[in-house]
Amino acid sequence: MTTYPQPPGELDALVHGARPYALRSRLLTALAADREEAADPPEDPARRVHRRLRRLADNLPPVGELFRDPEQLAVLSECVALADPPLYMAVVNHYVLCLGSVVTLADDPATLGRPWQALATGRTKGVFLVTEVGDASSHLGIRTTARFDPETREFVLDTPVVGAAKFSAVGGAGVPQSAVVCARLVVDGSPRGVFSFVVELTDADGPRPGVQVTRSVDVPSLPLDYALVRFDGVRVPYVQWLRDRARIDADGSFHDPLGGPDARLQRTLSVGQILWATLPSAVATMARQSAVTALRFAGHRRAHGRLAPGASVLEFRNQQHALLGALATSFALTCAGRTAREIWARSRSAAAHGAPARRADGMTFSPWTAVDRPLAVLKAVTVRGAARVAGDCQHRCGLAGFLRPNLLDGYHGFAHAFDTAGGDSQLILLDAGRALAQERGGGAGGSVRPIDVPADHPGWWPAVARAQEGWLREDLHRAVRQGARVGRTGLDLWNPLLDSAHGLGEAYGARLVADAVAAAVEAVHQPELRCVLRPLAALYGAVEARRLAGGLVATGTLAPATVRALPAVVDGLCDRLLPHLPLLCEALGAPPGAAPAPLAADDYAAALYDSLDR
Repeated sequence: MTTYPQPPGELDALVHGARPYALRSRLLTALAADREEAADPPEDPARRVHRRLRRLADNLPPVGELFRDPEQLAVLSECVALADPPLYMAVVNHYVLCLGSVVTLADDPATLGRPWQALATGRTKGVFLVTEVGDASSHLGIRTTARFDPETREFVLDTPVVGAAKFSAVGGAGVPQSAVVCARLVVDGSPRGVFSFVVELTDADGPRPGVQVTRSVDVPSLPLDYALVRFDGVRVPYVQWLRDRARIDADGSFHDPLGGPDARLQRTLSVGQILWATLPSAVATMARQSAVTALRFAGHRRAHGRLAPGASVLEFRNQQHALLGALATSFALTCAGRTAREIWARSRSAAAHGAPARRADGMTFSPWTAVDRPLAVLKAVTVRGAARVAGDCQHRCGLAGFLRPNLLDGYHGFAHAFDTAGGDSQLILLDAGRALAQERGGGAGGSVRPIDVPADHPGWWPAVARAQEGWLREDLHRAVRQGARVGRTGLDLWNPLLDSAHGLGEAYGARLVADAVAAAVEAVHQPELRCVLRPLAALYGAVEARRLAGGLVATGTLAPATVRALPAVVDGLCDRLLPHLPLLCEALGAPPGAAPAPLAADDYAAALYDSLDR
């Protein structure tokens, strides 16, 4: 069986972080073995997912230990995302959101008894139920209720209208499932904020009493069994309330130290921090593998056009721009993933030392930036970046890019779907832009400082991104003040400014990623490695500047002549990188056998034929 030993070198440390390589090897080996032992005839998809979750659980440390180390959660995310994107969605639900909620919000998870033990060992599949299908921004207006019954000290869970039905990957028959359900707590007739409850949904015989699960709904980009869930008088024991220091006394009086519904919603959804801290690393892994696979394919693929019959496809400049640009972007996403993990580690450390939580005053379009603005924005920009990389690589590989065995379609589908999942990226960026515009210190009167470094320098793009963010921030701040002076409020004030708010949120995210790349390259000590990574970082900046050229010219951040010169800059950076391509592909790609795709083979046609002739 294939094993995955620890590779040496500073570049690997930069790509993978301070990782527990024994865990990485164990998980990749288990996933590879599962592929080789695929059932014949094929299993029901829901049973296959549950079996693979159990296999992962057998190879992971105990849940408490797993959540004490962000790097272990990142390794889990990266390994599963690389090998099986749909399974990673199930891992997000089971480990990050369901078990993460219990670990974060329960005083002692063991007090939950049987549901906890079944979830922790993988005998029960865990899901997270927050989204309701009937309304936009449903997280801010959750209608599922959990009414406290003082006589039994239980909670009665109800779905009052069909629009409050929850949506998640809960389909499939015969699989035991438990959910963390976000519901509006009602005590003595009064709403007390949104809390989470552990609810046993299904067992081997189907939905449990009071739980209604529809037939499966297809989501082609993430082929799992999704369904709608409703509750009709489901009784939940008091110990399965993830109360997080809130309590209901014997006389029925309710106490919550957080003191308000927005603060409670922020805390209930703080599990999003775990997702946003690890998801950027996972999608960066997908992006790296997409780029490396497409580059290897292009290097072996021969073109028969009349300009240069028999030439490698990678000799063409447009192919170099696209695929080396994809590799540079995947490297930038990797740096952003490291920054996300560092932000979460600092947040955990601050919380452990009693630092106050962020004020929950940023919930205009969604709750996410109030939970953690930089982490939420990094989630948004990294999933969009990974979707672009996978999509570009698909396009540059022709028909081969869209065949399922070549994995690019799965990577693209996952990243594209997560633009909405895990906190809607559009709403995250809107809220980030709105909040930034209302804060002081946005910029210098809307002016743009000249960029005094050349465009092929790794410091050029961070300077450009910072200048663009500052200009947009000050411009929107001024527009908000002008609207307020003439008496506009609420939607009347913000409706004409929504595109500007979204653009500012995007610029803030671009600057976060640019700073992450600059910090990562600056921290490299080996001179030879710096000579490779500096043009890679510069290429990322040039590619981003070309993609965003319209907005950069519109604000005056870049001159038209600078934009016209960028193709030549990209040419020069590609020439500097091509000799180092074997090193970069080895370091940024997956270990052999971890993500088998015919596309990366020396003889693609033979490898594809062999994969199908079984």
